[in-house]
Amino acid sequence: MTHIRKLDLNLLAQMHSQEVIARRRVLSRTLEGSWATMLKGRGMEFAGFRQYNYGDDASRIDWGASLRSKDTLIREFEEYKSVNVLFLIDVGDTMCTTSTRKLKCEHAAELAFLLAAAILDNGDNVGYAMMSTRIITRQNPGIGREILTKMAAGLSNPRNYGGKKDLLSVVALLDAMLKTPTLIILVSDFLSMGENWERGVRALGQKHDLIGIRILDPRDRTLPSGGSQFLVSDPETGETMLVDVPLVRAAYEAQTQTDEAYLLGVFRASKAGLVNVPTDGDMLQPVLAYFHRRTAIIR
Repeated sequence: MTHIRKLDLNLLAQMHSQEVIARRRVLSRTLEGSWATMLKGRGMEFAGFRQYNYGDDASRIDWGASLRSKDTLIREFEEYKSVNVLFLIDVGDTMCTTSTRKLKCEHAAELAFLLAAAILDNGDNVGYAMMSTRIITRQNPGIGREILTKMAAGLSNPRNYGGKKDLLSVVALLDAMLKTPTLIILVSDFLSMGENWERGVRALGQKHDLIGIRILDPRDRTLPSGGSQFLVSDPETGETMLVDVPLVRAAYEAQTQTDEAYLLGVFRASKAGLVNVPTDGDMLQPVLAYFHRRTAIIR
């Protein structure tokens, strides 16, 4: 069914392959021009006060500042110069399994790294954080090749992987880390996310722009075909059980559909986007399709 094996990532070397270069260009073209309009995190920030002039919008008058200065003052705003993007990447135990050629966490790392490169190409700020029950390693949003180098080093280090997860605790840590509205791209399989993980999603969606990228192994939705029996182990409790696949397949698939609908509902209630990315298909296409849909809706 699924198995655990050695992490195999060489992200910087992969960026020089012709296939990755071509995919990076496609992503950059998709984001170019429409990137800012897609995000509620991209907007206006306070720049200061100036004296009110006839014809100015009276709703912009700051009466508290006007009383203090004994003059009528209005607030001035200016558009954010760039978007801050943070990749929050799940590296817990469930991400270190696979039924395909690559681990789920390898798919997640490669996709996040490719997206980060394309976002930097468009002049926006990129950072990342790897999470389990805590933030294992992080880099605040910034620009330049140094960001990619640090991100590649963190994602390629096997010591940064494994363990249980606690999204709610991680979100509390992010509050102290992020000082401005940020686009948070949460890359995870959304399995075993800890108690009250839904509150973490809601908190991110209220304060920031949130997009979830769900990494889906085939075994996350369905069991293998055929009349097989498997000895399975609970990674959290160590409990083992002999499973007769034909007898439980229908119930398993029904439960995964219920869980998937619940996850989508949590993201929609938080006004956040969610993209399902299968590990046995083209991982970039669902992300591109999502960005195209979101841009079309806003326009």
